[in-house]
Amino acid sequence: MPVKDVLVVCSGNICRSPFAEGYLRMKWAQRDQPEIQVQSAGTLGIVGSPASSDTLVLAKEVGFDLSEHRSRAVTLDVVDEAACILVMENAHRRELIRLFPETAERVHLLSEFHPSVSDPARAPDVFDPIGLPLEDYRRCYALIRDCIEAFVTRSD
Repeated sequence: MPVKDVLVVCSGNICRSPFAEGYLRMKWAQRDQPEIQVQSAGTLGIVGSPASSDTLVLAKEVGFDLSEHRSRAVTLDVVDEAACILVMENAHRRELIRLFPETAERVHLLSEFHPSVSDPARAPDVFDPIGLPLEDYRRCYALIRDCIEAFVTRSD
């Protein structure tokens, strides 16, 4: 799948999508490929909040910095810029398609790219770790990392 600009979407844009955005940027930069623009946003409309403290810690452990991240809402302008929209949950996909029907062909559940998923129609949601212990963040972000790495590989 050729990729130009990617939008990653979750609910609040303070945990999963910022982590996925940062990790995708980091992994893409390690390739000898044309640059892509990666952004993230949330369906709940939260604007200006930093990434959660656990997200900041785990991003730093993996090798990237989210200290400047501020949440933003999904808007028509944001989705119009994206050639590919990666969502964490089927609920996010439904909401985007309801609000912006023209995005239907560009919206993909991130877990569709997980190496263990053979049928994209049966891909599971990426669970939301907000309010859970750090170990749950680690499990969530390990899943996101596996999906992003497979996405990057398939984007050749």
